[in-house]
Amino acid sequence: MLSLNNRKKWLTVIDRLGAPGDALITANVIRCIKKTYPKLKVNCITPHPELIRLDPDIDSINQPETFYSFDSTYWELIVRKEKSQNIIEHNMLRLGIKKYDYKAAYYLSEEEKAWAKQEASNFDKPILAICTKSKEPVKNWPEANWLELIQNLRPKYSIIQLGDEKEPIFEGVHRYAGKLSMRESAAIISKANYFIGPDSLLMHIANGLDIPSTIIFGGSRPVDCFGYSENINLSSAPECSPCWIHEGYESCGHDFMCMTDISVEEVIAPLIPSYKDCS
Repeated sequence: MLSLNNRKKWLTVIDRLGAPGDALITANVIRCIKKTYPKLKVNCITPHPELIRLDPDIDSINQPETFYSFDSTYWELIVRKEKSQNIIEHNMLRLGIKKYDYKAAYYLSEEEKAWAKQEASNFDKPILAICTKSKEPVKNWPEANWLELIQNLRPKYSIIQLGDEKEPIFEGVHRYAGKLSMRESAAIISKANYFIGPDSLLMHIANGLDIPSTIIFGGSRPVDCFGYSENINLSSAPECSPCWIHEGYESCGHDFMCMTDISVEEVIAPLIPSYKDCS
């Protein structure tokens, strides 16, 4: 790597796992590589180029793989059901780099910022962005809990619901779910005062935009592996955790107890500290 850096050579970093959130994890990997080897030119191969197209640390996207390449992945952590090693640390150690920064970065265009500013002007209260569903059922907090949370936060916040068309329908929220592109969702989040959701793409985007967040982890994925230190990361640890279950390969045989163990009170507390006294 040092020789490549000194000669200003190209390195291709491949987003090997390929979920939308993995594109931002890969961008984080690239950022850490460039902090150690700033002369390297990096080509990123990813299924989601739109998410990272404005990242200044990436020199090209989806160009042909160069002679020197590296897979950004945490597959080994999944296989061994890792409990503590951070996903960026895992990649850096594979490259012999001991320093890393687990912090996302997300870049919006001026047009996206202007559109989001106009949308935000429609709300008369602080904006709370929520996303209630991940594609992995083991990451999903019960809908009844979301309903209680929404009912309690509506008087204080304008609640905007993001995500895809599979998001449940709740009264009293401003529903953007299923209506926006991933970049448009990011632009809206940039105007939020707070974000609540599961370990998903929007968690990474919110962190990349420095939006305070509560992330409902449960126990399927370890907070030490994925959780950003800036967030409030809510987890539980039954004997079956961390399971690293992926839909279509395994299923939960414990009624998602790691998610049901997280109370509405825990999630609301950072936003309404007095909720405990009223409940």
